[in-house]
Amino acid sequence: FRRFKKVANKQLVEGVRLPKAIAIDEYKGDTDEGTYQLIIANAETREPIDILPNRKKETIKNYLSQYGADVEIVVMDMNPSLKAAVRQSLGRPVIVADRFHFSRYIYWAMDEVRRQVQKEWDKYNRTKCKRMRHVF
Repeated sequence: FRRFKKVANKQLVEGVRLPKAIAIDEYKGDTDEGTYQLIIANAETREPIDILPNRKKETIKNYLSQYGADVEIVVMDMNPSLKAAVRQSLGRPVIVADRFHFSRYIYWAMDEVRRQVQKEWDKYNRTKCKRMRHVF
């Protein structure tokens, strides 16, 4: 990461602006500034644009405020802190749940309905169908 940072600092161009649609995701990278980093990519081409050294709210806000004047759409997970940082720095962009988290939210909702239905069953059927959550 340090080598990448040195090269990136040399090649950083003033006036760089993010595209209209970006995707933000965190990953475990373990640098001097934190265990998790944040990658920013072009949401249409999926090409990485930049990597932030940590996922702290202030780091994200400063970066997006500096380079995100043209951003209208942000694809990301629905982490409340990340969402707040995006809204505070970009105003009111369209925020879209990424594919993984969208699917997970649907699964959680279906699983909750399954649990409610199974609670109404008698003990025999509830026990027999205990492992049914994987049927969906």
